[in-house]
Amino acid sequence: MNYDRFHGWAVALLLFFVAVFPASAARIAGIRVVNRGPGPLDEGAVLAHVSQRVGETFNANAASRDVRLLKETGRYSFVSVDVEPDGADVWVIYAVTSRPRLRRLSISGAEGFSNRRIKSLMEVEIGDRIDNAALAVMARKVEEEYRKKYYPEARVTWRMEEDAPLGVADVWVEIDEGTRARVRRIVFPGLQRIPPRMIRRELNQRTLNALSFITGRGVFSPADLTSDRVIARNVLMDFGYLDAEVGEPILKELSRSRIEIRYPVRMGDLFKVGERSAEGITLATPEEVLATVPLQTGDVASMREIQRAEQAVRDYFGARGYRNTRVQTRKDLRPDRPVVDLHFTVQEGELARIRDISIEGNTRSKDKVIRRELAVYPGDVFHEPRIRLSEQRLRNLGYFDYVASAPRPTPRPDEYDLVFEVQEQRTGQFMVGAGFSSIDNVIGFVELQQGNFDLFGWPYLTGAGQKLKARLQFGTKRRDWEVSFVEPWLFDRRLSFGLDVFQNDRRFLSDDYEQRNTGAGITLGRQLHTHIRGSLRYQIEEIDVRNVSPRASERIQEEAGRSTKSSLTPGVVFDTRDNFFIPTRGNRTTAALQVAGGPLAGDVDVYNISLASSQYWPVWFDHVLSLRTQAQVVEPWNGANRVPIFDRHFLGGARTLRGFRFRDVGPRDELGEPLGGQTMGFASLEYTVPLFERVRGATFYDAGFVNTRSFDFDTGDYNSNYGIGIRLDLPGFPIQLDYAWQLESDEFNERSSGRFNFLIGYLF
Repeated sequence: MNYDRFHGWAVALLLFFVAVFPASAARIAGIRVVNRGPGPLDEGAVLAHVSQRVGETFNANAASRDVRLLKETGRYSFVSVDVEPDGADVWVIYAVTSRPRLRRLSISGAEGFSNRRIKSLMEVEIGDRIDNAALAVMARKVEEEYRKKYYPEARVTWRMEEDAPLGVADVWVEIDEGTRARVRRIVFPGLQRIPPRMIRRELNQRTLNALSFITGRGVFSPADLTSDRVIARNVLMDFGYLDAEVGEPILKELSRSRIEIRYPVRMGDLFKVGERSAEGITLATPEEVLATVPLQTGDVASMREIQRAEQAVRDYFGARGYRNTRVQTRKDLRPDRPVVDLHFTVQEGELARIRDISIEGNTRSKDKVIRRELAVYPGDVFHEPRIRLSEQRLRNLGYFDYVASAPRPTPRPDEYDLVFEVQEQRTGQFMVGAGFSSIDNVIGFVELQQGNFDLFGWPYLTGAGQKLKARLQFGTKRRDWEVSFVEPWLFDRRLSFGLDVFQNDRRFLSDDYEQRNTGAGITLGRQLHTHIRGSLRYQIEEIDVRNVSPRASERIQEEAGRSTKSSLTPGVVFDTRDNFFIPTRGNRTTAALQVAGGPLAGDVDVYNISLASSQYWPVWFDHVLSLRTQAQVVEPWNGANRVPIFDRHFLGGARTLRGFRFRDVGPRDELGEPLGGQTMGFASLEYTVPLFERVRGATFYDAGFVNTRSFDFDTGDYNSNYGIGIRLDLPGFPIQLDYAWQLESDEFNERSSGRFNFLIGYLF
């Protein structure tokens, strides 16, 4: 019996009664309790929860509350209230069905779980009130737990026998566990020219891996079979096989607990784009619109690229304020050859402007922190690409786990209010960790960071968009600490201000000396263009070259002592990457000139020119080819006759030439100790592929040189290596593992075996 339905009827009846008989005349003549069930009824228990009293004026709202309170006691499976006229008065009648108490619980059919475990999952004890509705909820809990343990077909049924005179019930639970299934592999018979992993990684169904016992990955889900078949065909179409077919899935039992899923594939032909045309365009010529479509005649007719072409057409009109432009693409497959003609039918939207912009959902972040990132403003046309850019900028802040925009109608049909809805996420981190580095051996660290800091926002200190980081790193060969603060919008302008203080105590630079740098720096930065940012940094530091070995060469001995370095560094960054940490396309190029000494005072008089560039190309799906290049030149000036060892350039190690020891590539003294050089050049070509979620494989080639004199770019004595690696994108703790073999090497670095490198952090 549906309690909600009967309760609704009862309330409606009461309201009708009150409408017919005025409340002032409806005095309660009596209250009666009616038993609608077979079991015994404690009338006093019902009346104890009833607020109505004989002689009082009848109140329909109070009667409705009585029904709800009686239901919430858990004693009754059904409760309703009724009224009967008695002259000018009424009788109030409460009808209930009592839940019996559990006398006996019997469980059969369970093997994967013990009966005690089943009872624990059901959360029921002898003497508890019970009925079929409560048993249905308990059965679902047990079935869900079975599915977590790889029993996808587990079913729980029950039978309840009630002893009405005693008000008790016996329950028999029958469990049909089904087959405990995990998916060992997914195969695609007939698949050609496309790696199977390209399809598998898109499917909802996952296969077993080494961590399945922790993550539960690989549980067979029958519900995913149909959707995965559609997904598999969509992937083939994304590769240009527009008439590909994927057959019904076939399940093959490999063992008692493992199965194989087979999706038969008919590849069909690889289609290319033929003619392109468009109709329905009145605000421009079809040729002008089609010129913005990246998909050209002769390209592979990837369904994904066709969808991007549709978006490019929508963006043409959306960038001019015409919202709700609709684009449909008719794909005409030629019968004689694998070519598809694309015909875009455009329904132009209406011209609209933005009246106002509102922010919703920001509980900590100040409005201005959000608004300053927007690329649209009140009064602008409804520029859809800029609105999407605004959403992306807000996501890139890292303050929100949800960002969406929506137009809100206004009294004028050509104006809309634009609403950005956000949902805050945690922006503070406290991390403690330990690990191993191939450069400085055993390391540990403690780090506190807040990415949405507010220096004056006591007591919560969040919401102003500032960044604060404090880090202590220690190990067998290093001890570093750093405190940094960044205000990205100084004086509410696109001018960033950074302040940091630090000390780096490093004993891994050389076997002949140690080096400690203690200092502070101030950085100003400004966005010069959409993808260009300029900066100016002043830094002062004390550099102490100490504990110099008495066996070191004279050239190392003369480096001992403390120096004060005062430097100014203007720089510029060009950045078009699609992701700051794991990019798949775009470029990042930096250029900087550091000048130390002269009018800046200090003991070090050098200037350093550096240029670095990283280019990323998406090959197909998530395969990425990247090229990193770097060149640096350092030279003394203002009467200085040498460059100190701490300003010279070195190569080798996890961040540069991975087949060579850290800082081992470059000029050396007469004892073979690296001295560094004044000119350095480096290049690295890397190809990465996705293996699992947050795991990528890599193969790479590195080459570089270090020369003694400045502006000496002779590459005659270059060193090179090749290798393979793994990239683990663990949140807040990315790890890079590489193994490299030397190809070209100088006399100091000849090594027949490979070298292992371990690095925590991202390469930029």
